Amino acid sequence: MTKTGSKPPKDRSRGKIIFAGVLFALALMGLWARAYFVQVVKGPEYAKMANRQYWASETVSGKRGEIFDRNGLLLAKSIATPSVYVRPNEIKDVWTVSQRLGSILGMSPKSIAANMGPKKRFVWVARKVSDAQAEAIKAEMLPGVYLETENSRQYPQGHMAGQLLGFVNMDGNGIEGLEKSFNDLLMPSSTKYTVQKDAAGKRLSSLESGDRSSFNGQDLRLTLDSQVQLATEEALARSVIRAKGKSGMALVVEVPTGDILAWGHYPFFNPNAVKKIRGEWKNRMAVDIFEPGSTMKPIMVAAALQEKVCTPGKEYYCENGKWSVKGRRVKDTHKYENLTVSKIIRYSSNIGAAKIGLELGAAKLNRYMQELGFGRRTGLPLPGESAGLLNPVSQWKDVELANISFGQGLAVTMLQLADAYLCIANDGVRLPLRLLHAADTPVQGTRVFDSNVAGMVMAMMEEVVQEDGTGTQARIEGVRVAGKTGTAQKASPTGGYGGDYVASFVAIFPADKPRYLVCMMVDEPKAGHYGGVLVAPEVRNIGVQLLNSSGMLAEPVDAMQMAKVSPDRFSAPVKRTELISVDGEFMPDLQGATVREALEILVARGIVPSVKGQGIIVEKQKPLPGEKWPADNKCQLWLTGQPG
Repeated sequence: MTKTGSKPPKDRSRGKIIFAGVLFALALMGLWARAYFVQVVKGPEYAKMANRQYWASETVSGKRGEIFDRNGLLLAKSIATPSVYVRPNEIKDVWTVSQRLGSILGMSPKSIAANMGPKKRFVWVARKVSDAQAEAIKAEMLPGVYLETENSRQYPQGHMAGQLLGFVNMDGNGIEGLEKSFNDLLMPSSTKYTVQKDAAGKRLSSLESGDRSSFNGQDLRLTLDSQVQLATEEALARSVIRAKGKSGMALVVEVPTGDILAWGHYPFFNPNAVKKIRGEWKNRMAVDIFEPGSTMKPIMVAAALQEKVCTPGKEYYCENGKWSVKGRRVKDTHKYENLTVSKIIRYSSNIGAAKIGLELGAAKLNRYMQELGFGRRTGLPLPGESAGLLNPVSQWKDVELANISFGQGLAVTMLQLADAYLCIANDGVRLPLRLLHAADTPVQGTRVFDSNVAGMVMAMMEEVVQEDGTGTQARIEGVRVAGKTGTAQKASPTGGYGGDYVASFVAIFPADKPRYLVCMMVDEPKAGHYGGVLVAPEVRNIGVQLLNSSGMLAEPVDAMQMAKVSPDRFSAPVKRTELISVDGEFMPDLQGATVREALEILVARGIVPSVKGQGIIVEKQKPLPGEKWPADNKCQLWLTGQPG
């Protein structure tokens, strides 16, 4: 039996539907709220994050400008070199990463780890590493470790003109030599640009190489001639070594233009391996000053001739080698009596020069020295160039005037000395010395001496070499050579003069039509101290090579003459062979080639060979033909006299 009055079960479906609808509405509202929060509130921030993932800002820099000699030979260039850096905030295991980097780079893991502070965002680990090290680091795929390409400076010709070129620091800024003087010109520019990346972080776009080159620094072309530079450096080295000197300098100038063809220092300095030793990289030609000694006499005589104080034939009594000026003794190396002005220059009489200077007077001599540039910088683009030392004329008493007349009591740079002799060689017109090649730029000078005065001084200097003067070891058969020796005591730090000397020689080739001016100096020689003995032979050697290479010698110097100096490296005609290949990794066959042909090939590869024997033809070579180019850039050539 069924009970009556019982209630039917309630239908809860509606409530469930409402509850579900409410939940759905709340969820939808939450989604809308989240969407609002993401798109509106956080939208700009997330957009930036997305841009950082797919777009990146990168800095692009060009290469530092290159430096060339007058003929286009590369003297300094920049190459791409990898550097290693880390982002410490991306590295979880600092010690493991430091150990792996240390083993590859040859560094202490502790020092690497010590630099990885947790708050640092960027840390250099090693700058300008080798390609092999960079590849090893890539293979490790270490988190937070990156490679950056930087430009590294290289000097393909090694030590050639090293002190003049100078060098750059790790950041590519010039800090010595021409690299410093022309840093603003050589320095590349840079810019930031945006690059797109894919999901893996790889670039989807980049600048074209042509666009990148627009950021490169400007190139520099010098007046140097690498062939002349090489010959000058070798001759200078022989002179310093033979004289057992401390150091030396040599300068070669083209007389008609004032172009500096060679700028040599010894000991040599290789800017590829910079050592913080002042004596190696110091540009002594511009910075160091020295008492010129007897090389000042022709300059003083030129002033006296210009002022008509004397004539070449006027005689002065030279006191039999000993004389006193206001209690200060002046000596000659020989006991001369009456000497003409020409013979005072020829025999380099201090007493005779002092008497001419005293007759000329301090004011007049000082005026000409000022006009020739003594006491101030030459104006060449060189950092730290010295102005020399020339006391005010008000301080020139008789003793000081006498000393200055034969080259003591003042100090000059070799550039100043060369500048003054260039004026005499150039018919009395002073030209500016030039280091930057400007073939089409007209050369303008200032007349200091009359043409006939310059001619008289040139004739006196010619007697120094061609007659029985102090420079006979600079003679070249068939060529008129003008020159002047210099031997000066060095001032002692404690006052007066000590036992050290500066030996020098200045020559002009040829004397009748000056083309080349050569100056060389050896500091503190121990195997003697006379410039005519220690320096003149190697200056002659440079002159022979210059005149041979320019075709100004009627006939090549014979073997006996060449043996008196050293192997003629440039006596062959200037003609590059087309039969010798320098491509690839193997040494070409240089046997049978002329010295000049061989040198052009080797120097272009950055190799300065050593040479044995006499002559102009390569007889043997090492490395042998077909062997790999030497990794240490060492090459030996043996010479013979004639082909076959």
